Amino acid sequence: MSAFAAPPPAGAQSPPLWGNEEHLRGLLGDAVEIGTLHRDVLEITAFTRAREYGEYFRSHYGPTIAVQANARRTDREAEFVAALDRFCDEWNRGGDDRARFEKEYLVAVGRRR
Repeated sequence: MSAFAAPPPAGAQSPPLWGNEEHLRGLLGDAVEIGTLHRDVLEITAFTRAREYGEYFRSHYGPTIAVQANARRTDREAEFVAALDRFCDEWNRGGDDRARFEKEYLVAVGRRR
């Protein structure tokens, strides 16, 4: 989506970096002792068709709504929707009767020192 997003503010970092253990430790520094790091995968099976996943995000998820609005302002909305459709088609791990997407996440549990 970054190709269609407005430029981030100076100094902003990409939110997916929070899923990187090294980056997380760097952000927290010595102020937090991390006791647990656990990776898992969330399976998303709420959609019959793969592209319903993208449609849902375009109408309900703030960051996707903002990127689509920027694409609209720059006359690239159709290109954005097509790119999101391709993404959904490519990452669908389901079959003909049900779409399935996998989202990896990191759970970090720590305590302030």
